[in-house]
Amino acid sequence: MNWGLDEMVNIVATDNQLRELKSHGSNDFSIEYYLDDTEAYGINKVNQHWHSEVEFAIVQKGKATFQIGNDLIPIEQGNGIFINSKIIHGFESNERAIIPNIVLSPEIVSGMNQIVYQKFVEPIISSKNAYLILSQDIEWQRKMLSQLQLVFNLMESDSETRELDVQQSITSIWRSLYVNRSNLIQLARTTNISTQVRLRSMLKYIWDNYSRKLSLAEIASAANISKNEALRCFREEMSDSPIDYLIRFRLDKASKLLQSTDYSITDISASVGFESLSYFNRVFKKTYGNTSTAFRKKHKLSDT
Repeated sequence: MNWGLDEMVNIVATDNQLRELKSHGSNDFSIEYYLDDTEAYGINKVNQHWHSEVEFAIVQKGKATFQIGNDLIPIEQGNGIFINSKIIHGFESNERAIIPNIVLSPEIVSGMNQIVYQKFVEPIISSKNAYLILSQDIEWQRKMLSQLQLVFNLMESDSETRELDVQQSITSIWRSLYVNRSNLIQLARTTNISTQVRLRSMLKYIWDNYSRKLSLAEIASAANISKNEALRCFREEMSDSPIDYLIRFRLDKASKLLQSTDYSITDISASVGFESLSYFNRVFKKTYGNTSTAFRKKHKLSDT
């Protein structure tokens, strides 16, 4: 994936804090339906952005990798995702992806001064719950995906009861979210959006450049901040340093290559950015409790 810092085309217009500039729906019906087709955009990505509304999406064709907060989440065809309010997100695909989605204010479920909102909506949107992958393999999630498809169809219809039917379906979907809220993935949240934006820029830079030598100064420059500010951002949101995160990211890439390829350990070490094989072997064993050779043997055997 190439989550470049400087997009030639921004599909979603944002301000300098990555907040989406477009409003969704109308004051009296606060929901909007979109059909994202990466082929129509000319690029296979939608740039990072956030909005106060929540979002539901289904990968109808192809597959896509969503960046939600600090996570990269692959979504296969037929599956979907829920993205909570004020979570920075975007997606990219290596192939054509068609992704219908709705962006809506949770007030469509209930007005803010109503007990339904206070009891069932507010606890989710104000929590650390960031996203939920919706899989066809899990019954209650499969039902949510079917309900979402119904909403997509309703949003394109001219039915006399369209708005009522949409609200009914969204309320049912929200009920499933609330009942199964323990399954939502939590991310650290900060009220400082500037910190989030800076961190996302540095993370993208690491993801794009992890295979070559990187310094703290380079990582910090990706967000146009000082090294000390880079350290603060990582400590605040990830309880880690940029270099420690970089090492863990490289090790994760190496572990996947050890399991899925027959490349030599020397080649794998170099390909993920380690200049010293002995250092790679030392930190790999410290992290995984096994040498890279033993790790490969163990996981190769477990796959047979």
